[in-house]
Amino acid sequence: MDDTTPMLSSTGEVLEELPEEYAWLEGGQSFIACGFYTPNYLEQILSLKKSLEELGINHYFKRYERAATWEATTRIKPVFVNHCIEKFSEKDVLYLDADAVVRRPLTFFEGQQSDISILFHPTKVGNTPYLRIAAGTVFIKNSEGGRKFARLWKDAEKYAKLLTLDEDLIYMAFGEMAGVSIAVLPPSYSKIFDKPGVEPVIEHFQASRGQFKWRRLIRRARRVGLIVGGVAVAAFIWWISQHIAWVD
Repeated sequence: MDDTTPMLSSTGEVLEELPEEYAWLEGGQSFIACGFYTPNYLEQILSLKKSLEELGINHYFKRYERAATWEATTRIKPVFVNHCIEKFSEKDVLYLDADAVVRRPLTFFEGQQSDISILFHPTKVGNTPYLRIAAGTVFIKNSEGGRKFARLWKDAEKYAKLLTLDEDLIYMAFGEMAGVSIAVLPPSYSKIFDKPGVEPVIEHFQASRGQFKWRRLIRRARRVGLIVGGVAVAAFIWWISQHIAWVD
């Protein structure tokens, strides 16, 4: 497909074209909602744009080309966030994934003093509880601590491996974040569309579920390997039981 061929929505309609960078700053908020997207996410970013326009919220979008893998593409996020902090030095930055939609006014961020606001999901690995970061919605103050967070998140790329995600980079950088103050986002500000819970203020539609992911493939391969290994062990034990005469 050449550059002059219009992109179509999932319903067959021609999608609006956006310049590589697009900004609207007439909302009057002390923050700006920012999202990056790759060409295959144009339909999603246009839905986000419409929701922000309807609520009169400042917004800025930037298009990037896809990286070699989905995992590597997620790592554009901290680069983009740091770019926004530097570009809009007089405003705080609300990062939103391209497949998000804002449903209601963003009152949580009015007068917010913490350097960053992010959601933590309580979860378990085995019997060990821990908090999992969800970085689909991240609010960063343009403060010393907020700028430190953005810089460290971006610079953690040097620790990245093939399957590292943007959220992994926050964990990797966390040891250097002394002095950065953190507020926990209300769950309604990062609500997954098909999960039960509160009415969303910001709703995420998980468009990446349809993307090929090496992490998911390897995870499934490991599970299959465990199952195959378990079956092989069971079969071996059965064979032994049938071919060895047990003596009291």
